[in-house]
Amino acid sequence: MIFREATQPDLDYMAEHTTSRGVQKNRPEQTCYTYTLEDNGIPLGIGGFNLINHHTAWCWVDLSPLGHENIRMAYRTIKNGIERFAEENHIRRLQAYVECDFPEAILLVRHLGFERESIMKNFVGDKDAFMYTRIL
Repeated sequence: MIFREATQPDLDYMAEHTTSRGVQKNRPEQTCYTYTLEDNGIPLGIGGFNLINHHTAWCWVDLSPLGHENIRMAYRTIKNGIERFAEENHIRRLQAYVECDFPEAILLVRHLGFERESIMKNFVGDKDAFMYTRIL
């Protein structure tokens, strides 16, 4: 017996032959989405979503220095993008993690409507992170 990296045929097989509640059976067709926030052709940041299941997604964002210089516009655009993505994909729960010692990121997720849910010990190497969620 060996333990190896899964391939798409493996996942397809298990979707049809599961004995559990079908973790893979009802998986979304696409799980990762990445977007660029730009202004006049200049990237201000990137972000995206990783679907966990049909109704829950991890989301992330990373802003450039220019993104921080235009932070109000960036917040507004990102928040609208999140809401549009969630509506189009029937997402009811969004999750994001933030390192506990990163106050700028904590401010960002709070402005985007997320609430702190828990602390995840040693989530980023030896650093703790806060789990933030937004229920839509």
